[in-house]
Amino acid sequence: MKIPKEKVKVRIICQDGSLLLGYIYIPEGLRILDFLNDKEEKFIIVTDCFFQNIAEVHSFKLINELTKKRGAIFLNKDAIKWIEELKDE
Repeated sequence: MKIPKEKVKVRIICQDGSLLLGYIYIPEGLRILDFLNDKEEKFIIVTDCFFQNIAEVHSFKLINELTKKRGAIFLNKDAIKWIEELKDE
């Protein structure tokens, strides 16, 4: 059975100082906080993702790779330092 999900635009700051913009999909009626506190899943999917302000990366090749837009990434919840919902404009 498929659970209806809501597409939410977010800005995420990671523990390593990276900033990313993208979309997460949470079950309808659930708050982002409740979604992140679910201990069953260690990773979340972020789609239409764009990385900015890469900190502590010592490889130019890696910087070039990480500053590109990605269709989807799997992000470990433990890597999240801060998350903010953004309203589509």
